[in-house]
Amino acid sequence: MAKITNLRERVHQPFRDALIRTSGFIPSALTANTSLFTQSGRGESLSNLKTGSVLPSDQSMVILALRCFLWFRQSIQRGPLVTITTTTDQNGDFAISAANNAAALALMNGSAPGRIQDVLRLYWQASEQLLWDFGAGEKISLRSMPSSYFPWGGGLHGDMGGATDLILWNNGMPDHAGILRIGRAVVLPSRQEISCTAKIYALGVGNNAAVFGSTQGARDMLSLVDNLNACDLVNKVIAFCFDGLFSRDVQ
Repeated sequence: MAKITNLRERVHQPFRDALIRTSGFIPSALTANTSLFTQSGRGESLSNLKTGSVLPSDQSMVILALRCFLWFRQSIQRGPLVTITTTTDQNGDFAISAANNAAALALMNGSAPGRIQDVLRLYWQASEQLLWDFGAGEKISLRSMPSSYFPWGGGLHGDMGGATDLILWNNGMPDHAGILRIGRAVVLPSRQEISCTAKIYALGVGNNAAVFGSTQGARDMLSLVDNLNACDLVNKVIAFCFDGLFSRDVQ
């Protein structure tokens, strides 16, 4: 379909890209410094910006809000086998038994199945250790701000009340009033590259890692990078979104 020349329309269209999206059943390879919105053709589960580092077809955008999505979930372990009926007495995401002992051994040395405390630690660490730079091209508008500065403004939300294995948290209150409306719009012109960088800085322990046993195998439990990369069966999703007025061609 041909486009109408010299005429464009503005729509409200956010764009997102995932830093990590994993079931936790396989190890990840996340590093301490990662650029988002750089790859074209990513799957819909990871990004809705198919063109990667630039907007498609010479389109432009006025960015009015920035959001960071944090979501972690503990996997549910299947209950024991009931020999009479050859079924389990509880549904679950995984089961460790003699039948899959090789999988059980592979989970040792710092990658045991995560508990609810591990999920809570991921929220703490991702809110504080994960710092974001965002801008257009080489002009960074916001530099080195933690994930807690960019509330998502939607999704599941809750807290740990009493003894529970259910945790529903998010970054900020789940309403559209709870988003970061930036003080000055970031203008993203046509053919201008998107600059979005995630940097992770672990809490330091000096020379006392061995004294207090903060490492578990090869995994530093105080490092968000290590905890995100761990094969611990914890579902992990971190994504960044820029939101505003998207200018596109009229067809």
